[in-house]
Amino acid sequence: MEDLISIENLIEEARKKGIDFGKGDPYNRLRYYTKIGWLPHMLRKKDDVGSIRGHYPSWVLERLISIEELKAKGASNDEIFKKLQIRNRFQTLKGVLATREGRNQVLIYFVVVMVAIILSNELGIISLGKSKSQAIYTDTSLPKQIMDSGVAFMPKNQRKIYIETKLVKTDSKVYVTFNQDYSPATRFWVSEIKDYDGFTVELDTPVFNNSEFNWWITN
Repeated sequence: MEDLISIENLIEEARKKGIDFGKGDPYNRLRYYTKIGWLPHMLRKKDDVGSIRGHYPSWVLERLISIEELKAKGASNDEIFKKLQIRNRFQTLKGVLATREGRNQVLIYFVVVMVAIILSNELGIISLGKSKSQAIYTDTSLPKQIMDSGVAFMPKNQRKIYIETKLVKTDSKVYVTFNQDYSPATRFWVSEIKDYDGFTVELDTPVFNNSEFNWWITN
């Protein structure tokens, strides 16, 4: 399971690293960063004394440092968002490859793509012997661009969670891959998409434990 850090400890460690949360409540700053897609959604879980507290993945501390450095260099919010998108993709890929299921899926995708290329070459759809400019690709159904991605958690004893992202539309393709066991559920799906607001991930039954999953959106 991914290492987690409580919001209180995150704020404390961030301040030690020189992160400036401004004059307002640091909690509000973190919630704002989450809302605009700079940070993943937090997970609520019990601490050592049984109190319910919000937690973030431990790598969020490094993310806050990166945001602070970009802001210090005068980067606009759009520029910061684009740079963090790239890091989100690497984070998502890292999370997928960290699990056996994820590695198996990547292997299956690779085999399917290789078979498709070989068959296309045999049928004359493409020619591997020609230059790149001469090759003909007829499959336009593949996603052209990852619009947004991230890591979230299905909370214990729940079967639905709403992911906020302003980059999703009703005609977007939303992909979800669980990194952890989501027993006793047997299947999951995206049950609702709201234009420029977010989407709902739903399971057929509540999970026994907090279950991490990756998600990404393509056009």
